Amino acid sequence: MSHFDTLITGGKIIDGAGNPGYIGCIGILDGKIREIGPDLKGTADQVIDATGKVVAAGIIDIHTHYDAQLHWDPYATNSGWHGTTTIAVGNCGFGLAPCRPEHRDRYMQQMETTEQVPYNSLKSALSWDWETYPERLEHLKGIPKGVNVLSMVPLNPLMIYVMGLEAAKTRSATPEEREEMKAELNRAMDMGAIGFGFSYQGNHNTHIDSDGEPMPTDIMDVEDLYAMADVLRERGEGVIQALVDTPGARFSEVGLEVARRSGRPVIHNVTLVNDYLPTYHEEMLELLEKAKAEGLEMYSMTLTMRGWNEFKPMDWDIWNIIPAFREFTFAGDQAAKVAKAADEDFRARLREAYSPVLLAPAGGPLETYKLSNANGVKPWCDHEGKTVQEIAEALGRDCITDLFMDIVVDTEAVSDFLLPDAMSADTAKVAQVLKHPLTLPGTSDGGAHVKFWSGGHFSTDMIMWMVRESGQMTLEEMHFKLSGLPAKVFNLTDRGTLKKDSAADIVIYDYEALGYRRFQYDIAHDLPGGEWRRICKPEGIEYVLVNGEVTFRNGTECTGAVPGQLIGVMGAEMDGKLATPLAMAAE
Repeated sequence: MSHFDTLITGGKIIDGAGNPGYIGCIGILDGKIREIGPDLKGTADQVIDATGKVVAAGIIDIHTHYDAQLHWDPYATNSGWHGTTTIAVGNCGFGLAPCRPEHRDRYMQQMETTEQVPYNSLKSALSWDWETYPERLEHLKGIPKGVNVLSMVPLNPLMIYVMGLEAAKTRSATPEEREEMKAELNRAMDMGAIGFGFSYQGNHNTHIDSDGEPMPTDIMDVEDLYAMADVLRERGEGVIQALVDTPGARFSEVGLEVARRSGRPVIHNVTLVNDYLPTYHEEMLELLEKAKAEGLEMYSMTLTMRGWNEFKPMDWDIWNIIPAFREFTFAGDQAAKVAKAADEDFRARLREAYSPVLLAPAGGPLETYKLSNANGVKPWCDHEGKTVQEIAEALGRDCITDLFMDIVVDTEAVSDFLLPDAMSADTAKVAQVLKHPLTLPGTSDGGAHVKFWSGGHFSTDMIMWMVRESGQMTLEEMHFKLSGLPAKVFNLTDRGTLKKDSAADIVIYDYEALGYRRFQYDIAHDLPGGEWRRICKPEGIEYVLVNGEVTFRNGTECTGAVPGQLIGVMGAEMDGKLATPLAMAAE
């Protein structure tokens, strides 16, 4: 009879590979699944009775921005609470390396204006004991981690590191600079970086530099981008994350060319189902079929969870997708923003520029913003619980932008708004997208937008909504999408599915009790520098195991274990050793 570190008994095993679930046991030793099956017997130092529960492969969350949060939160919460055991960072081309000392402050400012990671937290928590990307990977290997980490090279820091800040934002790379960027990417991947991430959105991105202008990759020479793709073709490894298509900025052809040039998997962003854009998701699925017909390996991330935003106009900046709104975002402090909202010239420009369709993919139109707390200010407190559209109808007002800015001025930009389910409640359309073989659910943006968003619950919601509530998908289908397929895309041969000798990344939950509180985040004052964030706690998740060790019990009860690994380009664990391709091939 075998002896294990941990024995999970009696649960319904959903293996993440799409196979039918069954009642069985899992024996774990030294962080690996050593035995699995319906008739397993043995002894163990720890026995987890999972009778009546689902035992599934840990969630792989491949679109996060926990690059900085890992320094003060090893578990990447909210994602870690909801069963995520592996995350990918470096998305959208944003990150913290490579970085010359003179650019450190600017990188932190950029992380605040692009992904709303508070500058004060970054300034307080980051040690900056790295400059190059390989040094950054060594740093990540050395910090405690409660999740596994896949690290992509973000192209904005790479361009700035090689070309300088001003040049990266204003011109193409010289031939010498292009070769140096390729060399830096090669060095990073030699040390285990899994590829690179970028955005290419022109002047229509919500991700804005701290000077109010586009980030370098959004306006880069595409030949510089394609040269980076050539590196992956030459190496024959790695993945590329490409934010190239949103309803206001349609650059999918750039993503296709990156796939052609690289010959590698490209994770296209973003596919969403939106009632204001009724054909957009169909266009994205057609794009994936076009790529497939060409023999290209392209997948698309979906933004299909039931999410919501809670925000004060003072903190909200997703409307930056409309350039006129950036005047408000970058006006200055609270008083300056209130003054801007009252300025008639600004209001005139906003009236001219505004269209509900433009804001549809950026949380939702102004019309759908629900005033939840006017802080006692008359007459607006009489309209709490109403959307801006409903307030306009009640008051006989025609201009939505003027009405909204009146609320901002009168409440000094700190009234509270709720923006619920801004995409679509059409379960058939959402299922059409999720069941397509080339889509990946997610876009949690975990770690980003912390003062108005908390998307780490996406996997919990997908199981609740698409499986339990609507019956559009089976548990087996959903868990394949949440773990097995992303593992395949990232070449994680020993993760993402529950099988013998796989890493024991596991989530155990009560299917009927699985949930979270809808439309009301908790506030946590747990960020460095005195900052705060909104959080979404899970219900019904009983255990999360990473590499065989329990990290959470009963939702958010943390064990203090930090078994997470930095995972290299070929899917191998990197912590404690160099992870060059040659070294891993020799193993």
